[in-house]
Amino acid sequence: MGDNTVFSISWILLHLLAVVMLATARRRDSLLLLVAAGIGLYIVLSAAWSVAVTESLVHGAMAAGNIAVAYLLAMEKTPGQIVRLFLRVLLVLTIAGLAAAAVGYGQVLDYDPHARENFLGGERLRGFFPHNIMAGFYGAIGLALALTLLRGLRRASAAALFALWVLLTGSATGLALKLLAAAAVPAARLLVPRVSGTALLVVAGPAGLALGLLTWHVWEPMVQLLGRDPTMTGRTVLWEWGMDAIAERPVGGWGFNAYFHSGYGAEPSLYVPEFNNYEIAHFHNSFIQTAVDLGIVGLLILLAVLSCATCWAYLYVRGADRRTGMALLMVMVIFAVASPTEFLFFNYNQFAMFALFTIFFALARARRGPHRDSDNALGSPRRRRHRSLR
Repeated sequence: MGDNTVFSISWILLHLLAVVMLATARRRDSLLLLVAAGIGLYIVLSAAWSVAVTESLVHGAMAAGNIAVAYLLAMEKTPGQIVRLFLRVLLVLTIAGLAAAAVGYGQVLDYDPHARENFLGGERLRGFFPHNIMAGFYGAIGLALALTLLRGLRRASAAALFALWVLLTGSATGLALKLLAAAAVPAARLLVPRVSGTALLVVAGPAGLALGLLTWHVWEPMVQLLGRDPTMTGRTVLWEWGMDAIAERPVGGWGFNAYFHSGYGAEPSLYVPEFNNYEIAHFHNSFIQTAVDLGIVGLLILLAVLSCATCWAYLYVRGADRRTGMALLMVMVIFAVASPTEFLFFNYNQFAMFALFTIFFALARARRGPHRDSDNALGSPRRRRHRSLR
């Protein structure tokens, strides 16, 4: 394991810079700043009852810093500028990963203890993402952003690039999310402008429940047909451990990022054979992990942020910049689908968490007092007509 001194120093400097920027920021929203500070403070305070105090304090401060930077970005950029920035970042990382693999840079290859190949028959790639699952996850998000934000040849080229990248990662999660993005974008374009959020919930709620029950019954034969492990490489076993851990400390949890940095977290690694030669770092489920770390209180905060951001993105499509709103909505849909099988929130060093809070604060600001530019959520009908003609 390499020395992470440079990494740690970089984080400290970035957070110190964030404090300076907060103190000197020209644009402020007192209510949203209070929300950001309150969530960050709760994460840090979890060290008071943590089973790994130092881990909770240090990593909690990092998570709070991420939330603060997300708030700052949302104060300076419009939702449209933010989502296009995300697309550019993902494009650069994907192209860089492909280029590095082409010249034989071994660090972009993914280590897989099961020695599985990617979907094109070669070694799995992770590029400059943490591992191949996250590489596939962000590839699917990039595909959704390309399909919603770009047009013509640029859209076709970027979409093809992200689709290829997902195949090269060999991530089943990434592949499923890629197919979801390809199907959800045209469906959302058809439904969202015509169907109110309330009407959609009335229809989608029962339909989602029925789909969940169907998936539960056909899960094992379906994954076996795809040549995959029915336990999702030990995830279902881990989730049982996680539910037991939540039951032991239901209100405040075990402390942020503490469970697997204590003696309690060593046991799952001994009894989940799918994680052989792999040190388990989390429960591979955002909701279970958040409840373990921060209790039911933290879980309710997460659900509130996810729900608000998704609803506001839906309303943004219907009342403002349709292209930007559709991109934001697709990101939230992918977050919602991936969260039960991946640890995305609350994570101190996960871009998905930063993106979630940036979207949350940006959309909240747009609803409370939008920027005066082409991305104006409350722009006049005349301005919206002019945009639609361009």
